[in-house]
Amino acid sequence: MKAQATNKIRNVVLVSHGNAGKTTLLEAILFKKKVISRMGRVEDGNTVSDYQPEEKNRKFSVSLSIIPVEHNGIKINFLDTPGYADFVGEVLSGIRASENAIMLINATSGIEIQTKKYWKFLENENKPRAIFINKVDVEGVDIDHIVKVVRDFFGPKAIPINYPVFEGGKFVKVDSVFSNQNLENFKHELIEIAAESDDALLEKYLGGEELTQEEINNGLKSAYTKGNIYPVLFGSAIALVGLDELLNFISDVMMSPEELGEVTGINPNTREKETRRVASDEFLSAFVFKTLSDPYVGKLSFTKVYSGVLKSNSTVYNSSKGVLEKTGQIIFMMGATQEPVDEVIAGDIAVITKLTVTQTNDTLCDKDNPIEFPKIEFPEPMLTRAMRPKTKTDEDRMSIGLSKITEEDPTVRISKNLETKEQLISGIGETHLSVIMEKLSGRYGVNIELTIPKVPYRETITTKVKVEGKYKKQTGGHGQYGHCFLEVEPLERGKEYSFESRIFGGAIPKQYIPAVEKGVKEAMEEGILAGYPVTDIGVAVVDGSYHPVDSSELAFKIAGSMALKKALEQGNSILLEPIEKVIVIVDEQYMGDVIGDLNAKRGRVIGMKSEGGKQIIEAYVPLAELLNYANDLNSITQGTGEFKMEHSHYEPVPPKIAEKIIQEAQHNKKETEE
Repeated sequence: MKAQATNKIRNVVLVSHGNAGKTTLLEAILFKKKVISRMGRVEDGNTVSDYQPEEKNRKFSVSLSIIPVEHNGIKINFLDTPGYADFVGEVLSGIRASENAIMLINATSGIEIQTKKYWKFLENENKPRAIFINKVDVEGVDIDHIVKVVRDFFGPKAIPINYPVFEGGKFVKVDSVFSNQNLENFKHELIEIAAESDDALLEKYLGGEELTQEEINNGLKSAYTKGNIYPVLFGSAIALVGLDELLNFISDVMMSPEELGEVTGINPNTREKETRRVASDEFLSAFVFKTLSDPYVGKLSFTKVYSGVLKSNSTVYNSSKGVLEKTGQIIFMMGATQEPVDEVIAGDIAVITKLTVTQTNDTLCDKDNPIEFPKIEFPEPMLTRAMRPKTKTDEDRMSIGLSKITEEDPTVRISKNLETKEQLISGIGETHLSVIMEKLSGRYGVNIELTIPKVPYRETITTKVKVEGKYKKQTGGHGQYGHCFLEVEPLERGKEYSFESRIFGGAIPKQYIPAVEKGVKEAMEEGILAGYPVTDIGVAVVDGSYHPVDSSELAFKIAGSMALKKALEQGNSILLEPIEKVIVIVDEQYMGDVIGDLNAKRGRVIGMKSEGGKQIIEAYVPLAELLNYANDLNSITQGTGEFKMEHSHYEPVPPKIAEKIIQEAQHNKKETEE
């Protein structure tokens, strides 16, 4: 595909709830434009857009893809995004790279959960947007009803600009509102919107003069760009109806990158506001909105060029990292197909190969005229699982595979719980993590089993005790002797540990006191109830004795360890569990159910407030009850709820639950020993 001038480019992100038909729509457009000779089917895994192995296997999109199409001398870069909630990061990347958005609505389903969520994203980014009602050809679709549903949700700005025509009950074409006498109400609304977009037109309209069709079209284009109208179009990707009208609308009405005027960032050196005109004669500025690891080419950096010209095999400055980068070959992509190009001009989207340090959210620019663009705010992952490599080979390869995965997916987090010794992976949901495991296996030959993470319980005492630790070992020659008395008492929650010596008169020489503490600390690593670390205790060495020949640091370390274990046995030890501070964000209609669920999870609600049309609930909840909370919240709120949590403190485990934990620990220990 030949390069186009900036004003001849349209970047359009397609968003919707799953199964609205985005991928099929693009397949139909490619077929209509004779780019492909036959239409593929999502169900058959042979579409241009869904080219990843995971997409072919699952029969739905999991990754953003770019489909460029030429229409009437205009290059349209379609960005096809997943409709499934777990892959929201791909949607946010697509929105950032586009000046325009089309929200697809399934005519048989109406407004769905992800429709609402992604529309909110578009509002937050202030993107001009249109609505395409797909699957109009399905039997039983009530067009007037779906129009009412759409307008009730999106408001009076959602106005049809064309309308389906049926002959003999079959959907055959769409008519412009202006050429259909049965649509006078919509025609009147469109003319009013067009007139309001320009003072001169408004004056003419209010004066009773008729606006020409050209004036109306110009007014509607202005209204669309300003976000004063959400044009509604109809069609059927399967029936190939309404596609030309959609393409004409994109090329005639939607914004070119040039119409942005300028883009804003900061100067990374001065932290002051910096702007760039969206033009090829400006200094270079570009933004990496997605990264992909290709098994043959290597790292692919999906890049939107905002200003200047980006050239293959050139040197650019990564202002986010403060380093120079050598670009490899630049390519235009159509799904998996790669077309090498020498350069990319302002406004266009391309992929840079072989960048070394550059990652998603980085800005590339001219070193002497640096700028850094705002980063995409990706959601925090909500579901965490422990990873267990299936073989030693998998263990050796795991870190390499995971580093590639986290590089291309900013919604994935890898961490290690130092207490439970588990390596953890966090993602948006179960399907997200499942796809990641599939990628690790297919691309990198790494097979990992996911399990529910262990809860890092702790143990402590509840009663102050005085205990003795004595280690005496006599042999034929040099022996071992260490002897100490400890006072051990419970501390306030969160104080963790304190140690002091109250030895007077040399009962234990000073050089052996650190050894006693070392023994105490080692014994604290594994409590007596269920093997969890000991915390919140104060330890004081108060007395003891030594042998001038047989005493040693090792002997006093063992004596300290023996004494601490006695303290745990005599001090009425209990289990403590981690309590998380949870912030849940939900629609008001789900508030009662969410609070009821938190209460059932032994949670304690500490606050509620309204913000931005949402209800925000704050609560303290035991971590043990939150290991599947992402799934639970999705079920309660139909996928609309969000939450975040952070560790707050530890509290005693209720006796009945503690009993089960202890029994399970003893059972596991017995199995290990056998």
